[in-house]
Amino acid sequence: MNELTTGNNHAGYNLKIIGYCELDEPALLKKFMSEGPGTLKDLRGEYTLVIEGGHECFVITSPVGAMHYFYALQNGKFHHSDKIADILRDGKLDWKWDWQALGDLCQLENLTGDATLHQEIRKVPPGSVLHFKDGKMQLESNAYIDSIKRQRSDPQVALAAFNEEVALWAGDTPYLSLSGGFDSRVILSSLLKQGIKPHLITMGTDECTDVRVARKVAAAFGLKHDIISVDLQDFVAHSAEISILTNGTKPACHWHTYLYPLKAKIGKNHAFFVGTLGEFARSYYFDRGCLAQAADKFDGHSLLLFWKLKLNRHRTFSDNELRGLSSEFSGQIDPAGTKSRSERLAGLCHQRFLPGLTRYYFEQRVPNFYANGIKMYQVSSNWRSPYHSRKWIDAIWNLDNVWKLGSNWHRYAVLKNFPQLLDFPEQNGLVQGKMLAKAPFLYWTPLMRRTRYVNYDLIPAWYRQAEIQEFMRESVSLVRDIIDEKTAIGIIEAHRSGTNRTRTLAFLLAMIHWKRAIGEIMVAGRGKEK
Repeated sequence: MNELTTGNNHAGYNLKIIGYCELDEPALLKKFMSEGPGTLKDLRGEYTLVIEGGHECFVITSPVGAMHYFYALQNGKFHHSDKIADILRDGKLDWKWDWQALGDLCQLENLTGDATLHQEIRKVPPGSVLHFKDGKMQLESNAYIDSIKRQRSDPQVALAAFNEEVALWAGDTPYLSLSGGFDSRVILSSLLKQGIKPHLITMGTDECTDVRVARKVAAAFGLKHDIISVDLQDFVAHSAEISILTNGTKPACHWHTYLYPLKAKIGKNHAFFVGTLGEFARSYYFDRGCLAQAADKFDGHSLLLFWKLKLNRHRTFSDNELRGLSSEFSGQIDPAGTKSRSERLAGLCHQRFLPGLTRYYFEQRVPNFYANGIKMYQVSSNWRSPYHSRKWIDAIWNLDNVWKLGSNWHRYAVLKNFPQLLDFPEQNGLVQGKMLAKAPFLYWTPLMRRTRYVNYDLIPAWYRQAEIQEFMRESVSLVRDIIDEKTAIGIIEAHRSGTNRTRTLAFLLAMIHWKRAIGEIMVAGRGKEK
């Protein structure tokens, strides 16, 4: 099913699907009319449904909430779209920063909750039914994790659910984004187990670990394989549309997610499998074996220490640079603001350590950061992720932590599905030339030597090139409401001279392009008023 379908009418209602769903449009409308909107939010797939008619509007989101949809209420009018630019344009809204959201983006690279970068525009939460009629809005939302029945699980139950989901969406000749990592390897193991030969694509160059591993896999099993390289001109050519598409909330260092599927020319006639949400089974934030299990016994203290250390380890602005930021922004990321954010993030983990960090990943990181990546995928492909299967999510949530630490469930899945795939290197592997079927006891310590991993990160070098340097110098005035020009130019110059300021420049580039887009909307609006 295509990423966006419109125009299906039933009893005066029109339905639009954003994403993909097991039911087609006529079936969805029939179910809506006969059983009510609440029955549409837990179907297989990853989607947002927008149903309009009879002077009312329903917006229904699936439980993971990875298909963004936004709204604003203004004088009894309901403005809504999957792009904030549309809402700004239609509602003629002035720009008002949500400073907490901007602080989150700066320190976490993702927003939290239903926030956007605008004070008055909100995101429809995951697992929601929003209903607007006669100037009034009702919103009912349910946290999916709370609905999962607590029961014993085992890795085979999760694997069966996963393989079933792969079979459902594979179709003829699916494509697979294959790296040297675990998530894509498990998808490949499922496809090969079921006799399906995917067309592989890998981003990188010949010297990259991902390309070397994927090339060996493709040769061994007779799979078609395309290697996609992305250059600075790709980045420059698509910056404006990426900014609009991601509503200013994707730092520029992550824009490759838009570029490489586009260059691969996958099209909309094949499923394109990606590994989003795979880290739900991999203790994403603190994969430290017995140390993680020990920290799990001191939930509240461990959480506060974890977030404090994380926020201070990768700082976007130095103490001196804070003085060059607007007071509203600096107050979000200075020591007091960082302490407040640490406490709020611990609350979003429900004051539990390992399960709480997994829940934060599911409820905050995926519907914000990864949802932006998904939105970029779907521009040029029919993306699918079997990790969005509710049956798989249920089974993984109930698994013991020993399966999630050290990527042990992923290792198990490859072993059971297609053990030949263990004969190829794993990313940052512990043994040269192979993937282990189980992580060793001290896998997480410096005592365990890892194989060298060569990534495909050209961003630092790109940001030193004259084209980007000149663009940023000429454009920093657009973001003077968050940073003064002297401070910004000092950061640009420091990076050019050899200090790595990639994280900071990626944030500023995203803000520059976003403010440029906002400015164009405002100018166009004033022109129409005249």
